[in-house]
Amino acid sequence: MPVAHLPDRAVISIEGEDVVSFLTGLVTCAVDTSPKPHYGALLTPQGKIIADFIVAEAEPADGGGFFLDCPRALAPGLVEKLNFYRLRAKVIVEDLSGILGVLAVWGSAAAATATDFGLAYAD
Repeated sequence: MPVAHLPDRAVISIEGEDVVSFLTGLVTCAVDTSPKPHYGALLTPQGKIIADFIVAEAEPADGGGFFLDCPRALAPGLVEKLNFYRLRAKVIVEDLSGILGVLAVWGSAAAATATDFGLAYAD
């Protein structure tokens, strides 16, 4: 099974009891409508892109919340901006790139691997 580590990608964790309402009010994708990963972005009030990312919901057994897969160069600024917007929301935003990584899987085994991890697969 062909697999590649993507070292230029970062993983940001957002968890807490207000995580769905917090993200719903900030990002361009609907995080509460489907368990499948979504492409989204954080925008300025004028509509300019601060950062784009893939949002994936974490399993409740793993603590719940969401993971953002974003370019590593944008991760520190994205974490800072999300913490700025946090205000009174009961959420924790952390850059987990030191302990989690992003992998790309392709080929005939990719669909089975995606299913094993509860992810959607597109040819």
